[in-house]
Amino acid sequence: MDSVTAIAASGMQTASLRLESAAANIVKGTATSPAAANASQPVTPLLGYDPNAPYANLQSAVAQPNDDLPANLVNLKQAETDFRASLLAYKASDQMFKTLLDATA
Repeated sequence: MDSVTAIAASGMQTASLRLESAAANIVKGTATSPAAANASQPVTPLLGYDPNAPYANLQSAVAQPNDDLPANLVNLKQAETDFRASLLAYKASDQMFKTLLDATA
């Protein structure tokens, strides 16, 4: 794999991870169940104080949702754009390599 293809593949992988993270934050931002509070998040969860919550820890702290929906939607769109750009770089590299092979054949 040449360096351009490797860079493009790395960019697509990174964009995929950012997209998954943003989508997970959007989903977890609307959930208030104990399962959502205990789920692993790509970022450190926000903690709130609720001594009456059945799923609170020993310090009465409960995980709060990452409810910054506009920021998460922007991250989602940026990840999509980054993936498309990396895919175009990958396709351009592939086309240039094919053209080079045709010219030397």
